Amino acid sequence: MATTGLHDKVDRYERVESSANGDFEHREQVVENVGANHQRNLGRVIQFINLLFSILEAMIGLRILLKLIAANANAVFTRFVYDFTNLFLWPFAGLTRTPSVAGLVLDIPAIVALLVYALLAWAIARLVWVIFSNPETRQVTVTEKRRG
Repeated sequence: MATTGLHDKVDRYERVESSANGDFEHREQVVENVGANHQRNLGRVIQFINLLFSILEAMIGLRILLKLIAANANAVFTRFVYDFTNLFLWPFAGLTRTPSVAGLVLDIPAIVALLVYALLAWAIARLVWVIFSNPETRQVTVTEKRRG
């Protein structure tokens, strides 16, 4: 017994038009994959993954900028950015030295984290696509016949 999944279901219809005297016939047959909604939803999931990682990368980029301009570490905004990004930067802590001059700091581990998280976002999005993707198909066949 064969089983069909959501993605195997198709919607079919056929439209036939004929002239009054029967000397011309226009036939249109459409076969469409009903699982197209699945593809759209999958695209939304991937967009959501990209959004989350973009927010994370923006926060890390802000941290790099704040350290580079020697922002006041006691300011509420600066403290918020540092506290938020600390959780995501701990795997990179101590990776390299962090050069500084007169209070200006180049946070190299944060720069490395920025690159790693960008690659991770790309890999997760691709993996989700590969696992859950089902290419939508649509086939349209049009035939016209003239008699006489």
